Amino acid sequence: MRFNLMNQRVPAAPADIFAFAVLLALSVIAGFTFLDYGLGWDDYAHSHYGELLYAFYASGFADKRAFEFSNLFYYGGGFDLAASILDRFAATDLFESRRLMGAIVGIAGLVVVWRLARRIAGPIAGAAALVLLAITPLYYGHMFINAKDTPFAVAMIFLLYTFVRSFDEYPRPKPMTIALFGIALGLLIGTRVIGGIAVLFAGTALAVYLLAEARTLGFRPAATRAATLVGYLALSLPLAYAVMAIVWPWAVQSPLNPLKAIAYYSNFWEKPWRELYDGMQIMIPQMPRTYLPKLYLLKIPEIVGAFAIAGTAGSLVMIFRGLGTPAKRASLALLVAAALLPIILTVLTRPVLYNGVRHFLFVVPPLAVLGGIAVAYLFEKLNEYRRTAAFAGVAAFALVVG
Repeated sequence: MRFNLMNQRVPAAPADIFAFAVLLALSVIAGFTFLDYGLGWDDYAHSHYGELLYAFYASGFADKRAFEFSNLFYYGGGFDLAASILDRFAATDLFESRRLMGAIVGIAGLVVVWRLARRIAGPIAGAAALVLLAITPLYYGHMFINAKDTPFAVAMIFLLYTFVRSFDEYPRPKPMTIALFGIALGLLIGTRVIGGIAVLFAGTALAVYLLAEARTLGFRPAATRAATLVGYLALSLPLAYAVMAIVWPWAVQSPLNPLKAIAYYSNFWEKPWRELYDGMQIMIPQMPRTYLPKLYLLKIPEIVGAFAIAGTAGSLVMIFRGLGTPAKRASLALLVAAALLPIILTVLTRPVLYNGVRHFLFVVPPLAVLGGIAVAYLFEKLNEYRRTAAFAGVAAFALVVG
């Protein structure tokens, strides 16, 4: 099996127009329905955290109550701050403003997923990935009510997008790509410090690129080019730090504060309780290894899971068989790592798990992109066989996801 990722046999315009129409429809629907969503478990605490962060900036950095509130200062509060600011201009109450801000952030994530899949595998992949993510309740529903995990997922997929841009411009990414990388990195770490896991995803992808080039250029020239990319992206670190400081001001009150946050979250800080899983009440530090993968299979729509698995398998075939350009293989390795490594590490290490899979919501967008790539591959093969078969495939896809 071979993905012919860049040779789409249909004009780009229809798929792009369709994607625009989907985004417009989703924006309108979100605008009419965001008031229908209730409060999240953490809404009261996070809304107050946002108000305290607003007071910090409004007071000229004098009011530092936000840095003593509960344990939330260990998290970035960019979403809470943005919702607090929006509330001062919107004709809604604070919690309705938070629902609206959630819709804005969630739609932004859908746009990034569309652009990412399109960049890797063409317009069909972009439109399909957009639809697959939009029909996933774990993403679409949570974007209205989840003040921590959805913004983190959006920041993560934004960072992955900037990595893919840098692979396309390898080894000297353009200034815009470097700036976007800095913004994305700052937002990611400034939302949750655990965002540092992206180093594993990027390292995996860069290793694939390095090994691919080493076969033709030799290891030393290939390593030099890889180091050049890292050096160029490092130019964005001051910007990333500034963005992190805005959305997570506690982190820059002391140089060691981000490390303190990592240490804090390295140990479960609450008294353990039992949650129902597989028909039994289980202490959350003792959840079986099947918890995360099993719940993911149950939470994600079957069609999303099927195409995500197909896209992952096809990507691995391309990577290990050396098919496609080094940039494409590295981009696919990045997606596969972002989708699978968090789950694999969780299965191996068995951390404390609770509240379903919401803490791992950031895995869903990469899965949607991989699914979109699989859809594009299937469409291309159907189109090679017969154009009517391709249109029948589109109709069947629309019927299933509709």
